[in-house]
Amino acid sequence: MPRRPTIVAHRAGNTPASARAALDHADAVEIDLHLFRRRLEVRHAKALWPMSRLWERWYFLPADTEVSTLEQIVEAVEPDTHLCLDLKLFTAGPAGRIRATVGEARPLTVSSRNWWVLRPFRDRPGAELLRSCSGRRQLAVALRLPGLGARRGIVAHQRLLDAETVKRILEVTPLLYSWGVESPERAGELINLGVSGVIVDDLTISWPRAG
Repeated sequence: MPRRPTIVAHRAGNTPASARAALDHADAVEIDLHLFRRRLEVRHAKALWPMSRLWERWYFLPADTEVSTLEQIVEAVEPDTHLCLDLKLFTAGPAGRIRATVGEARPLTVSSRNWWVLRPFRDRPGAELLRSCSGRRQLAVALRLPGLGARRGIVAHQRLLDAETVKRILEVTPLLYSWGVESPERAGELINLGVSGVIVDDLTISWPRAG
């Protein structure tokens, strides 16, 4: 029987309050993890190097913007909360700290565009590891490399996923998540094609849970 599709709240795990609230509408919360000056920070915004000023795509965040820690998020949610970690890291060095903080029992999905940082999680019980792909060339490379399987999959932007592409991915791994999903109709299409998780922003929408 196909697994029940997972609805992931995009960016919702980046503050304790938003993480708790998102779980009323989603199955899992996404947490963006950066390493800045040897400190693990939970934030979607980027830091303007060498300063600590944070910015999003078109604007700076207020200078006094507070950044949460992974410890604060983990303490704010229940022990069985499914966490989806998006590792914005360039090395696997912080993996030990991250694993120790989230623990070895809770449902856990870990993704990164820098696929090598996923390696320290390979032996973590029950962890799903996703090679993040934002373009077709990157997706093609991800599918050619060995190591995909039941708990080693792909997360790709929804614009890359048509019926033929999804079929090709599912021949290699049953684990396929998609981000950039903005409408229930598109979510339903992806779920019917076999996508196992959709990452969404608007939690006021009733998202489909089955095909």
